Amino acid sequence: MSVPERVTLDLARRVIDAMIAFSMDNGLMPGSYAVTDAGGHVVAFERRDLAPPATADIAIDKAWTAATMRASGRLLEVITRGQGWRLNVKYGGRLTVIPGTIPIIAGSRIIGGIGHSGDSAENDLRIAQAGLAAVYREDPPKPRSIDPQLAAARSLAERVLEEASRVHYEPLAVAVTDEWGGLVLIYRQDDAPPGLVELARSKAWTASVFKMPSERARNLCPGLEPSACRLGWNDRFLPLPGGIHLEWEGHALGLGIAGLNPEEDGRLARLLTASH
Repeated sequence: MSVPERVTLDLARRVIDAMIAFSMDNGLMPGSYAVTDAGGHVVAFERRDLAPPATADIAIDKAWTAATMRASGRLLEVITRGQGWRLNVKYGGRLTVIPGTIPIIAGSRIIGGIGHSGDSAENDLRIAQAGLAAVYREDPPKPRSIDPQLAAARSLAERVLEEASRVHYEPLAVAVTDEWGGLVLIYRQDDAPPGLVELARSKAWTASVFKMPSERARNLCPGLEPSACRLGWNDRFLPLPGGIHLEWEGHALGLGIAGLNPEEDGRLARLLTASH
């Protein structure tokens, strides 16, 4: 297999599949799986059904650390000699020296990062290593099954990407949350600006927790700017078009779509709802 030049969505999904397969085959705890590009921006993320929601941001921060520090958590632990918390403070709590933090190396370059959270530190490392191995294999392993909610989230995200391709609205980022707003999935298409990830995630969160299209949440704070509402509720509050709350394959999910035009985001979300 040729060495990849960058982390594409297809490659990131193969890495996550390999991590889930390794976890299942070895009877390890369900967790969260994140893959970033060289800048530490999420390309793909998935959380299994029984994994604690808090593991989502831990896995993402591990992958961010691996990509931006160009080092594994274990190496950083050795280098910092127990003072890793100082770097954690410096970087707003994101940087971690916990194992399960592995850079993706292509030739002599770091092209991305892998993060896993949900098991012991040692098992997090083993799972992340299984993901790294998939980067260099022609036939990386796939999980024998996918948890029901995650399977529904995958199906929903894939449907969005299909519809976006059909109406020629690409590239974009898609986020799916559970009924409580907990992150379940992120997919960022190749060449989509990294900033779209947080927009999609915030739209999905807003639609989930308020049980309404994200743009309608603006009515909850009449006369105020959205920033004022965020101060009162949550930094993720984003009343822009592109977020919907829906039942999909028997699961209550929040969907966030973020491209380069919020009105088109909303139109695509409504199109998906109408066709469901």
